[in-house]
Amino acid sequence: MPTPLLTTDDLGSLLIFEKLCDDWVREVHKFNSQRKKKSNFVVFRNCENKKVNSLEDLKEQLEDTSFLDTAEFKSAFSHDIVSNKVGANKIARKAAKAWMIESAGRKVGSKPKVVKAAVPDVVKVTPVKKVPVKAAAPVKEAAPVEIAAPVIEAAPVEEVALVEEAAPVEERTPVEEATPVEEAAPVEEAAPVE
Repeated sequence: MPTPLLTTDDLGSLLIFEKLCDDWVREVHKFNSQRKKKSNFVVFRNCENKKVNSLEDLKEQLEDTSFLDTAEFKSAFSHDIVSNKVGANKIARKAAKAWMIESAGRKVGSKPKVVKAAVPDVVKVTPVKKVPVKAAAPVKEAAPVEIAAPVIEAAPVEEVALVEEAAPVEERTPVEEATPVEEAAPVEEAAPVE
């Protein structure tokens, strides 16, 4: 199994990944050390994993360098990178992995495989019997809407005469309390019969 073009350490420190041409890419990496944490470095790499560190060295490697004169490179100090380094790293890693897969495919097979589309067999279709459709009955027009007669207001309710109060109920004489029942004398017990 061939070694990957970018190691896991390279992918972890990657901030920007730009494809320059078919073979070459530009990588901007951040330093992981505390002393150099605000610094970064640029690496140019081709699909054969040849690395150069400067633009002048890259121009020596390329035959046609006209596109580099007009190219605008994204800086690691641009606002979208500085404000979201984790998101920039994620986007750059995704682009780098896609480029590694693409360049590995180019090395293995130079010509892409062409798949021929299969022609489907001729399918016999049986004709469907035609059934006559009965004409629908004509729609009857609805009767015109009659306007209702106006509502006549009912006669006002007459006030009912007040109910006269009944005469007060006479109080009867109070019921006398019954005299208490006298207690009977205790019953003496007889002596038992032997």
